[in-house]
Amino acid sequence: MNNKVIEECEEVITRAERRREERKKKETEKHRQHKMKEAIAMINDVVKLELGASAGKVIVGALRDIKKGEKLYATAIPCLVDIPYKDFEKIRPEIREMILSHFPQVVNGSHFMCPDTLMQMYIQHGENPNYDADTDKALRKIFKGEEITHDYRKLKDWDKIKCVDKRFGFIK
Repeated sequence: MNNKVIEECEEVITRAERRREERKKKETEKHRQHKMKEAIAMINDVVKLELGASAGKVIVGALRDIKKGEKLYATAIPCLVDIPYKDFEKIRPEIREMILSHFPQVVNGSHFMCPDTLMQMYIQHGENPNYDADTDKALRKIFKGEEITHDYRKLKDWDKIKCVDKRFGFIK
């Protein structure tokens, strides 16, 4: 009788442990799904720019239309993202295409960087700028494919970089 009681108690404990493990697994999965949903929302909101080339220079272009006053996130620090490929349909098509072209191994479960670089490093000087580096916002509507430019002369202490004019000739 003692052995039978002990066995029944062990069985009850084992069932309770399994239920606890199942609850913990569900909570972990729910947390993972929530984090993934946040990551997808962040990507869809933050990724608006892409690198390109023009006249032998690296430039930053608009990945989609950007409204006047809209934040460009040109100063966003790239971070490592883990979104399973099966969930890529939740990412905006133009961003999905860019990620796949830069990080093709995501189809095999690889992580990727998003945004893929600090875009502000590549924003060129322009006489008629469409971007304000101080506010990280569009000065006017920017169309898909349009180059993002900033008037370097509006930077605080811009005269400290004026010497670059002699070397590269881009500030008049």
